[in-house]
Amino acid sequence: MAQFKQVRQTFLFRQLLKYWGNMVKNFDYDCGDNDFFDVVYNNFDHDKGVELIEVAYTEKELNTMMHSKCRNRRLDFTDTLDDVFFALWNNEAGRDKCRAVLDAIREYMETDCEQTGDDIVECRFNELIHVLKLNELESELLLFAYVRDQTCFSWPLRIRDRDKPLYYAMALNRSFDEVSRAMSPQSTLLKFNLLDSDYDFNTSTLGGFMDGTSDEAISYRFYTKGGNEESLPWEFFGELASRDGEVLKRMISASGGKCNVLLYGVPGTGKTSFAHTLAKELGRTVCEIRQGDVDGRNMKSEARMVGIQVCNAQESPDESLMVVDEADELLRGSSCGISLFGIDIGAGKSTEKGVMNTILDEMKIPAVWISNTRPEAMDESVRRRFDYSICFERLNHAQRVAIWRNQVAKHGLEAVVSASKIEEYAGRYETNAGGISIVLTNVRRMNPAPDKVDELILTLMKPYCRLLGVKEGEGFLPAKDYLLDGLNIKGKVTLDKVVKAARNYLDEGFCLAAEDKPRMNILLFGPPGTGKTEFVKYLGKALDRKVLVVKGSDLLNMYVGESEKNIARAFRRAEAEHAILFFDEVDGLLQDRSNASRNWEVTQVNELLQQMENFDGVMVAATNFLKNLDPATMRRFTFKLEFGYLDDDGKKSFFERMFKTSLSQEEFDDLRLLRNLTPGDYRTVRQELFYLGDEATNLDRIAALREECSAKKDTPESTPVGF
Repeated sequence: MAQFKQVRQTFLFRQLLKYWGNMVKNFDYDCGDNDFFDVVYNNFDHDKGVELIEVAYTEKELNTMMHSKCRNRRLDFTDTLDDVFFALWNNEAGRDKCRAVLDAIREYMETDCEQTGDDIVECRFNELIHVLKLNELESELLLFAYVRDQTCFSWPLRIRDRDKPLYYAMALNRSFDEVSRAMSPQSTLLKFNLLDSDYDFNTSTLGGFMDGTSDEAISYRFYTKGGNEESLPWEFFGELASRDGEVLKRMISASGGKCNVLLYGVPGTGKTSFAHTLAKELGRTVCEIRQGDVDGRNMKSEARMVGIQVCNAQESPDESLMVVDEADELLRGSSCGISLFGIDIGAGKSTEKGVMNTILDEMKIPAVWISNTRPEAMDESVRRRFDYSICFERLNHAQRVAIWRNQVAKHGLEAVVSASKIEEYAGRYETNAGGISIVLTNVRRMNPAPDKVDELILTLMKPYCRLLGVKEGEGFLPAKDYLLDGLNIKGKVTLDKVVKAARNYLDEGFCLAAEDKPRMNILLFGPPGTGKTEFVKYLGKALDRKVLVVKGSDLLNMYVGESEKNIARAFRRAEAEHAILFFDEVDGLLQDRSNASRNWEVTQVNELLQQMENFDGVMVAATNFLKNLDPATMRRFTFKLEFGYLDDDGKKSFFERMFKTSLSQEEFDDLRLLRNLTPGDYRTVRQELFYLGDEATNLDRIAALREECSAKKDTPESTPVGF
């Protein structure tokens, strides 16, 4: 007759018997949980167990236990084997005999549990030990934790988590001191989350690898080699490649292995592509730490940390480049929230900084860490361990053009997407590489007729931009009927001379002989609607330069120091794109510091003034409230242009041009009576009459302009005295 309820010819079951047998040998207290004897109950025959007990004990001893008043010590052979041995164990006088019977049962089960062939768990565990480079004790502890997780092994008492090292020592037949050291927070097992904080096997880290549900090698569970990221040409990264890239190539080549590089900044700006291109330039294989789905679960931080260690131990320092993408959670300090360059999205889970510091210190192969987290959100002790760092800011126009060109070629759309269309898309949609790739992938799949490609790209791009909050621009161009003549510019310098001066400034040959190349900062001030913004549009078209429009709301940030960084970032972006930098409503940024009540109000003005001083480009600022500007700003503007209300000639010029009509002398005399008239008033009236759909006379138009003037609270219409 079979002695077992279940015959388990596995490595796992043999280990269960070993650890359970050690616990039987070393535990010498009353048992508080009959589940401890489930090993016998689940795997040994009841009658054979009773037979062994009757041989080991005298009839008197058995009779005494059968009549015990204490339920925990009362023996009843009709009970299941777990309850039988629970009673035997708790009769302290006969505990040694109980221990001997249990040991005999263990030997019976071991004899019948013969291994046939290679066991998947044993093979996987041996691979795990080799890859993670665990010593003998660490291997035993990890294996025991896995046995407890997968089998019926239960503690003889309900214990607190902090007491588990003592019971681990009993199960492994080891000293408590050596086990407690191997299970300390600084140990390999806990530091790399092989055991969790409760000293249990961490299934989220090792998952289905141990039980064979995944056929992949353990290294592939944590990182991939080569990857499927198609690297962009090195020259695509422009100044980034020539400046930072060349330094990195020399640094990594000379490092002898260890070199931690941080790439951080705005999402979708090419950090991952740069890392892959850098590896290609160096002739190294990319080893990318996995972050996606493994065995149906997302890779958690602890699993990724193990992956880093596996890769660090397995790969060659001379041939590999580790890439840790989406490293935000790994790098954030424990007290920091999640923030994407000034946009706080709440507090989140983070990795213990001590663990991260150890990982960074013990790196043996060069590693590129990629994060969208603000540097301030990373603990300082983590930040200072990076050998080099690069901040990736928003893509400029030239980079977007290169991405469009690259993606168009990748999807085989060169025949239907022209170079001029690429320029148009890059200027119109300030999206990232991911958005461009998604749209063109769907265009290729949908395979529209050649003459429908442009329409489909626009159709797909619009909702993507709305979803991500990307503003769609039609181009910052002047109105078709815009002319400089008719504007009322006060002072000796005319607008056409300012345009000429700006063109000369951008002409390197013209400025070559200058001892001190002057700044080209232009201030436009005057009442609303007097043509300041339209002039900036005109200037951009005349100079064939993109106009980068910045408002105070784009730069001001609730975090200390972030507004100043945004200001500096705007100037750097304008320089990179060779664009005219236009600060609209600049009074919100350059307010008089003597009226400041907070320190940051002063520092942001200081930052803007300093950037204006050193900016190597054309900067234009506009304001409706000149008196609110800080006095120190005035000397930093090369030209200061006051836009006034239209004079009589301007009134007539704009009327006839905007309404495509001619004025009679009587109508002109009526128009001249209107005070504080601006070009913006004409546009408003033209739109109003257009949407009403009525046929309007010049008198109707003049009446509508009169209403616009009357609506201006600070400058009510008045009739000149004497007329």
